[in-house]
Amino acid sequence: MSSTRQVSDNGQVLDSSIWRLNRLQTEARRTAGWTTTALGFTIPLWVVADSILVVLLVACWVAGGEWRERVHRMMTNPVALSVLLLFGWLLVGTLWGMGSLEERMLAVKKYADLLLIPLLVSMAISAQERRRAILALAASLIVTLVLSLALSGGFLPTGWFINCDSASPCAVQKPISCDQSNPCVFKKHTTHNLLMAFGVLLFGVFAWKSSRRWVRWGWAGAACLAASNVLLMVQGRTGYVVLAGLAMVAFHMYFGWRGIVAAIIALTVTFSAAYQVSSSFHDRVDLVATGVTQWNPQMATYDGVTERMELFYYTVEIIQSNPLIGVGTGGFAKAYAAHVQKTGLSVPTHPHNQYLLIMAQVGVVGLCLLFWLFVQQWRLTSPGGDATDGLLARGLVVTIAITCLFQPALNDHTEKLFYCLFSGLMFSGTDSQPETRA
Repeated sequence: MSSTRQVSDNGQVLDSSIWRLNRLQTEARRTAGWTTTALGFTIPLWVVADSILVVLLVACWVAGGEWRERVHRMMTNPVALSVLLLFGWLLVGTLWGMGSLEERMLAVKKYADLLLIPLLVSMAISAQERRRAILALAASLIVTLVLSLALSGGFLPTGWFINCDSASPCAVQKPISCDQSNPCVFKKHTTHNLLMAFGVLLFGVFAWKSSRRWVRWGWAGAACLAASNVLLMVQGRTGYVVLAGLAMVAFHMYFGWRGIVAAIIALTVTFSAAYQVSSSFHDRVDLVATGVTQWNPQMATYDGVTERMELFYYTVEIIQSNPLIGVGTGGFAKAYAAHVQKTGLSVPTHPHNQYLLIMAQVGVVGLCLLFWLFVQQWRLTSPGGDATDGLLARGLVVTIAITCLFQPALNDHTEKLFYCLFSGLMFSGTDSQPETRA
């Protein structure tokens, strides 16, 4: 007959059911750590895998137990608490407004990924697991970069396994295809470029931390190629702005306020050279200037710039009508339709700006809660810990904050999952063990 009791390491006798439960919780916690690593690799590459891994991560969290400790970690972590307040207000926002029940539930579902941040915080992610996930992200960005360079050089056939055709969800804008003139891979060009811009910072950090010369030069070369990919090849203007923002943060963190001046000079020279050398960069910048000067709110237009200005214009009108609490979570589309019904304009699902979308849905209260989340993340990266970890954490905040100006970054799958996963990893506030050099 098998024994129903097991002896623990300290000599105490445990019931077999308790022993099995402890074993289950230990394995769940271990599996969760490897799941974050896998997510770090799949986020730039494969949406289906992302969804499966998120479900697995939640299952591991449920099986992990330690509820009292986890609640304590969430309630004492400023970032996790800020996320819970923001999501809670978005949830309360379903109680009013114009959206149907289906639209409200869909909006809540989109924002639910924010809960990955307190989930990961509660699991006390270790420095080793965090580093593993960051390395996995770097590996997937290297894969993306190599394939993008190969597509740009004509070494890969267009329309093979790479499919990044994208059209505006708002109107009838002509789709932008991936080919030699716009070599985005796996993701649409805007998403490709913002991830690759973050990759420039990530590769630069690895180069800075590397002790071996050949490794250092390898990462530095990857950073230069990634920057070239963003500025000279792929047509994602959001990536241009993200890259500039990340350069400002990096220069400031390492050189203080004098670094801001140096960054402005470096960016001016770099962007001027890109404007002269790259027809893609030249045309995309000129399109912005032309769109801003020629836009007319009384005329429907469907290029990327004027379309966004049209969306901003009518969304601001919605906000002015409901400034405090908005039109309710999930109520944006119907509110927009009501404002443009006499013009015959198309009705979008979002205004291409996360800040305006939050304000339109849940008012100035929601916008303040979102800003408070970013402030808490920035505050927790103050000098004192590992400088490179702090730079990556601030770079993450800058990347998402800038992206929110041009995209609904907390609604789009890749952008929000990238932000939520690495926010949970970088701001878990666990051990500060020194990391080995790359």
